[in-house]
Amino acid sequence: MLMNIKLNTCVSRFAMAAIIATMGSGVAHAQATEDAGKAAVPADNGGNLGDIVVTAQRRPERVQEIPVAVTAFSEATIRNLNLNDAISVSKYVPSMISQHNAGLATANSYFLRGLGNTQSAATFDPPVGTYVDDIYVARQNANNYAFFDTERVEVLRGPQGTLFGRNTTGGAVSIIMRKPSDRYGAKFESTYGSYGRVTSKVSVDIPVSEKLLTKWSAFYIKDDGYLKNITTGEHLNGETSYGFRSDVRILATSELTVDLSGEYTKNTGTYFGVRTLPIASSRFRTSTTPVFYEAATNMRTTSCKGDPVNILLSTGNGLCLNSENYAASANVSWATDAGTLQGIFGYRKQDQGYINNYSSGTVNKYAGFILADRIKNDQFSGELKWSSELMDGRLKYVTGIYYLQENNALQTAQFSGGTTSYVLATTRANGVDYGVDVRFKQKVETAAVYLQADYELVDNLTATLGARYTYEKKNLDFFSSDRFLNPAWNHGAAGYTSDDVRAAGIPLSQTQKRVTPRVALSYKVNPNTIVFASATNGFKSGGWNGTNSVPFQVLPFRPEKTWSYEGGFKSDLFGRKLRLNGTVYLAKTTDLQVTSGIIVPPSTIVSQLARNAGTLRTYGFEWETMYAPTKRFSIFVNGSINRGKYLSTVLTPGVPDASQIQTSTIPLRVPKFQVAGGATYKVPVNALGGDVGFSGAYRHNSPYAVAALNTAFAPTEDFVDLNLTYDHADGKWGSSFGVSNLTKQETITANFISLFPGDPRRFTGRVWFNF
Repeated sequence: MLMNIKLNTCVSRFAMAAIIATMGSGVAHAQATEDAGKAAVPADNGGNLGDIVVTAQRRPERVQEIPVAVTAFSEATIRNLNLNDAISVSKYVPSMISQHNAGLATANSYFLRGLGNTQSAATFDPPVGTYVDDIYVARQNANNYAFFDTERVEVLRGPQGTLFGRNTTGGAVSIIMRKPSDRYGAKFESTYGSYGRVTSKVSVDIPVSEKLLTKWSAFYIKDDGYLKNITTGEHLNGETSYGFRSDVRILATSELTVDLSGEYTKNTGTYFGVRTLPIASSRFRTSTTPVFYEAATNMRTTSCKGDPVNILLSTGNGLCLNSENYAASANVSWATDAGTLQGIFGYRKQDQGYINNYSSGTVNKYAGFILADRIKNDQFSGELKWSSELMDGRLKYVTGIYYLQENNALQTAQFSGGTTSYVLATTRANGVDYGVDVRFKQKVETAAVYLQADYELVDNLTATLGARYTYEKKNLDFFSSDRFLNPAWNHGAAGYTSDDVRAAGIPLSQTQKRVTPRVALSYKVNPNTIVFASATNGFKSGGWNGTNSVPFQVLPFRPEKTWSYEGGFKSDLFGRKLRLNGTVYLAKTTDLQVTSGIIVPPSTIVSQLARNAGTLRTYGFEWETMYAPTKRFSIFVNGSINRGKYLSTVLTPGVPDASQIQTSTIPLRVPKFQVAGGATYKVPVNALGGDVGFSGAYRHNSPYAVAALNTAFAPTEDFVDLNLTYDHADGKWGSSFGVSNLTKQETITANFISLFPGDPRRFTGRVWFNF
């Protein structure tokens, strides 16, 4: 099941250990994709390393044979080890750090090799793209996809500007859903765990005929929340979510296949920061000390269904999220003797509202900093892709055309400084007062054409050459508010108009034309070992500071550009019992988009705005290893060594050094050392009629910055997860009991007025049935 939700059951992190130990590119137990028409390469009887077929180069290939740094998660590991969602997957990908956006549990903020962003506004794009069934998901504010009936997940590290396009300077997370089966069947899973967390998932395959296959899936989640509000007694950071998905596969002929899907998901919940003590913390390098897991506001939770501003003012309550999401897709594949033509079409619509009080330690609910936002996004995309082989297979190529249109709308109101009622925040600039109720609409159109070819120059030596041309146009419009009126304000109403922005000399249209090339060489040393080198370019779109309270701060910023140079090897050794993969990389990003201090005349006050801050260089070594001497025992160790530095920055005169990014500033979310290790062992127990398994995993991150200006750091992180499983011999049912974060590791994920906490320790029991 595909869901726009937060789904963090405790077994997921621990299961990751075994997952990484069983994935392609450092992972085993992999299965080939049904669409690829290839079977997994079996291991010999002494070990259990296998292959997974991926589409990281937009065609089915064995992950161990492509010159791409990709971590792939197979259907078997997702199914058997209860891998839950995108944010859980990313925890174990080398050079990757991910958390939820501050205050928004449906939004994942991915950082790969130091590139990422923490804003969800449509005028600021993420540099790590999310794809579902080859369809780009443009908006980050609901990208935490949960996995149920997922065929595989591929995380591609580094720019993917040729085949995946814009907004992939950091990388891409590609999710491929399982297609309907040609056999009747059903599976059900339920869990119960800490903080009253209950999950239920069901999927049913119903083949109508040999040529018409269907699959129906649903889920439900209830979580009471792990954050205690000591003022109201309520629990926060929980959720209630549910959703439905249907898939239809039409096998029109042996050459023509049509896949259709539709889904609806609804998520409600909170993600709130912890209260703090007015004492500096050396552990977190903050001016205050977080108190885990407590909040102190007198604001109570409520429903966010409807207009968040009206809800806040009429009920006096907030701390809520309501996100409703609709999606539909069609994938038409026509296989001919000359090649395969695919048409990939997708539509997504989202209606989201939230009220968040970011002042978690301020007891007076009226005095805190409160955002009440209403967001509407819809997108349509279409792609025609042709893949083929020539010269008896020595030349393979993929080419295509692509189009995407987005329509985004945002209403954001800020409240602060009240004593007995909510007071709309105001800003005075150039002698004019502005009420902070900003409204905009944005239209984005992008079109592209791409081509990538692999040519075997001589036996076992292959050259890759590709490029993508992208044309993009963005238009932005602002509107005054009709619900807050004051004769003293600009236009007598809150907010401002497009005319006000243009009067400040700021254009509200951007057009970008980019060519993003890729070149690579790979050499097959033997059937189980390759070495490769590559140079790849990518770009992230420009945008605006679209949520600012005054028109002259709606500053545009330029596209972010990255060149990445990589070299590596992939190998299966000792009869496919040992897998060693490694990648070294050097990336240089110019016009890096970050949020930092700036003074915008006529104001004399420092504002934190998204801008092009300078040039960032990152480099490092990533590895994924797995040893499986038997089919029942495996161990893994993987991780990365990373370094990041600002080579140059753009300084603003008059802004204090502490409010600016400088060359001495530590880049965001670049831990110098990451490592994950673990072991999995299964043993048959005849008396129980099945297998009993035990797994243990350890994950370590060295400290890393979670605030752009280095005002907060995650501490040294050490996570321990354990899991005990039972699988009946007939494969019809099983159960497990596990604990994540056994040692109660406390960490922070973001710093925006409040400090936002990572997950606490969780215990979870699970049962599953196949019919």
